[in-house]
Parts: sequence; C-alpha cells; structure tokens
Amino acid sequence: MYSKAFLIPISILAILVLAACSPSSTQPATSTPTAKSIPSPASRQPTPEPASTQSSTEQLSVSISTTTTQNSSSISVHTLPEAAITIELAYCGHTSKQNHYADSAGEYTLNWTPDTKCGGMATVTVTASSNGQTSTSSTSFSVS
Repeated sequence: MYSKAFLIPISILAILVLAACSPSSTQPATSTPTAKSIPSPASRQPTPEPASTQSSTEQLSVSISTTTTQNSSSISVHTLPEAAITIELAYCGHTSKQNHYADSAGEYTLNWTPDTKCGGMATVTVTASSNGQTSTSSTSFSVS
C-alpha cells in the first residue's frame, strides 16, 4: 500500500497537470474545426441588420413618375432611403439642376410650375447615390 505522504504529492501533481491542460480565462481557447449542418432556408430565422447597413446591401435603383396639370407639375422619385438625389429638368429651352435627399422611405417629390408661355415636352434625369452606388433614370413627358 502507498502511504499518505506519497498520495498527497501525486494528487497535487495530477491536479496541476489537469489544470494546465484545461483552458482558463487567461489562456486563449483554441477551437478545432468541426462539420456543421446548415439549416435549410425555410428553417432559418432572419437576422435583423442595423438600419445603416441595410441600404448597403440593397441594389440602388431609381424610378420616376410625373404628373402634370395646366398649372403645376410634379416629379416623384423612388430610390433607397436617404439616398442623395440630383434632378436635372430640361424644359422650354432651359435646364435646371437641383440636389435633394430621399426621405426614410426612399421618396422625394419635386413640385414646380411650368411656364404658361411654353408647352411641349420636358425631360427629367434623376441620379441617385448611396453607399458607393450610383443609378440614373430619365423620362420625357408632355407639359401643356
């Protein structure tokens, strides 16, 4: 049989060896790659992203709609939320250029009064910029 004097140092040595082998809060844990199963798209829960990064992953586009009455015209723009917008309007031999920002829904409407002495076609070109992307759209419409 072993004596107590022999078992105590062996027990302490075993504890120290086990403590040295297990990661502690002061030692960085290393991981070994393991195979993971990937859930099907139907079983995945969407991970919400911060609002500031959502538009960076969306594709920038611009759509334009126009409305004209005898006394007023409006140009409605839809793009990404908070996108910078440049509106260039050519009408009656003149060109105007304005800079704006889309609202939080990606909308902006420019209201203007056509020159009553001028009728005919107007052309609007809208360029939107957001998160390093740029998109341009153009349309012509009749102004009476």
